[in-house]
Amino acid sequence: MITRIKANDKMRDIVLSKNINIIINLIIVILEIIGFILVFSELGITSLEYYTEDSNLLLLISSIILLIYLSKNGELPSWFKSFRFVAVVSTTLTLIIVVTVLSWTTDLGLYRLLFNGSMLYHHTLCPILAILSFIFVEKYDNLNAIRGLYFTIIYAIVMIALNVLKIVEGPYPFLLVYKQPVLH
Repeated sequence: MITRIKANDKMRDIVLSKNINIIINLIIVILEIIGFILVFSELGITSLEYYTEDSNLLLLISSIILLIYLSKNGELPSWFKSFRFVAVVSTTLTLIIVVTVLSWTTDLGLYRLLFNGSMLYHHTLCPILAILSFIFVEKYDNLNAIRGLYFTIIYAIVMIALNVLKIVEGPYPFLLVYKQPVLH
């Protein structure tokens, strides 16, 4: 009798966790779409120069894939867990950089960077929801911490090269390679 009750409790917890995961990721997808509509209407395709937009695009794609797997009751493949990890790490990094670097090194200020236009969605709401979902609902095992930085490393290499070649300027102050001395 006690074993059956524990089994029922475990099944209920699994179903509840799955439903919470579906709800959170549906909200992420909706908020990401709203954010992209806002940023594309303001900056167009050039908005994809920003790490923020690229990382949120990864999060949007990973949330859609997660919803598909959850709806089919399929087990998540290991490649997806790594992809999801990269997306969550990238958007988390965006939030951290906004709070600790950009809000102090640009004229935009913290409030505007966190709550204005598309930034409300891409700098604040979606990263926070992704962190909460990843830590408290998804709970993946055996993730490689370094793998979480792959996207950031690729973005940095590409954007520094584009800045050196003068194809792109910035878009962040720390990427302005021609406006910063090599030695101080």
